[in-house]
Amino acid sequence: MQASSRRTAPLPPHWARLRRTVMNRDSWRCQHVRYDTGELCGEPARHCDHVVPASEGGSDAPANLRALCDWHVLRKDAADAGRARRRVTADRWQPIRNRRTHPGEVR
Repeated sequence: MQASSRRTAPLPPHWARLRRTVMNRDSWRCQHVRYDTGELCGEPARHCDHVVPASEGGSDAPANLRALCDWHVLRKDAADAGRARRRVTADRWQPIRNRRTHPGEVR
């Protein structure tokens, strides 16, 4: 299964080593915390994921990386994409500044 990430920034040159370090730190188990119980998912993990996405200013530091299972990485990627879409839509609908007014428009 392939993640649905649409990453635009390149990964650092030492990504393979960094990923292996993070995955070993997390014992190759999903680190997603369940909202209802506060417990870790604990399923086998295959993905090294940014807690704060790089597109939102997150770094490639190990403190910002965690292991996630297939299910949780797909959910997180979908949520990140939704936030990005809403941000683009909100930017598109901002009022136009210094717009020339129509001659019949009342000020």
